Amino acid sequence: MRLPPFPSTVSSVAVAAAAEADNTIHRWPLTPRITARLRAKGATQRIAGFEADRAALGVRTERDARGHLVMTVPGPHDVGPTGEEGAEGDDAWVLWIHGGGFCWGSARDGTGLWLAAGLRRPIVSVEYPLAPQARFPVAIDVCLDAYLAGVQERGPRVLLGGVSAGANLALGVLQRIRELRAAGDGPVLPLGVVALTPFGDLAGEGDSYRVNEGRDAYLRWRGQQQKFALAYAGDADLRDPLVSPVHADWTGEALPPAFFTTGTRDLFLSDTAQIHTAWRAAGGEADMVLAEGMWHSYLSDSRLPESAALLARLLDWCEDILARP
Repeated sequence: MRLPPFPSTVSSVAVAAAAEADNTIHRWPLTPRITARLRAKGATQRIAGFEADRAALGVRTERDARGHLVMTVPGPHDVGPTGEEGAEGDDAWVLWIHGGGFCWGSARDGTGLWLAAGLRRPIVSVEYPLAPQARFPVAIDVCLDAYLAGVQERGPRVLLGGVSAGANLALGVLQRIRELRAAGDGPVLPLGVVALTPFGDLAGEGDSYRVNEGRDAYLRWRGQQQKFALAYAGDADLRDPLVSPVHADWTGEALPPAFFTTGTRDLFLSDTAQIHTAWRAAGGEADMVLAEGMWHSYLSDSRLPESAALLARLLDWCEDILARP
């Protein structure tokens, strides 16, 4: 489908990238057999691309005992797998959750890689089971376990974040942490939460699911993201706050600061706006970057000037949070 013209504020690089993008309807069903085959298609090239970027950025990777990918950069903020402090005594780390509609993607995530290079602190990128082989709440359980284990092994100074479906899971992990704390047996809250264009409404009821249908360079709802939502949720209520965090209750215990991103053409713009509004209404500190003319998860395309600007702003925000007492 031909995209409508972009505003003049959008870079020519981004306009060209959007023209190359594919937001077509997926006519195949999301069965376990088909998704396994589609994940395998092009996997060698994706891994090679990640490894090339990793080498260029000077990032080291290793698997921890649970199979999650730990990304580090040697330097003053480098922290060992058992939480030994680096040269400057900074033991902060990041639990990162990749996107992919709950059905695609892996811990070899480009955004996590850039965070490792920019923050020079360990990024634990969760390798969670994918749908439809693993349905709700398996992925949240694995991500929560990674958080709890990481706090025990690396220390309590942790940022929690994710992109798209990963942002959904990060917000689900935070809800579970708050439930545990309310019951008197909870871990520390994260220092901050990063939710990049969260897939937050799996019922697809937000306004942007209609307004931005066919305008997002990569996503559409009917015949695409709706299939991913159902493949992940299974028989669960699509309005369960752990399935769709647009319905979460953020009142109660003080919230950590949060950083949200979206674009005016993001299919999930409404999700970000609703969660940001609820966060602020509950008394939480929250920044939201709304990019004119940009689509879902545009940060994932490192060619774009808009991506570079957003990454710089995200890194500044993270450093500000980590510098607080």
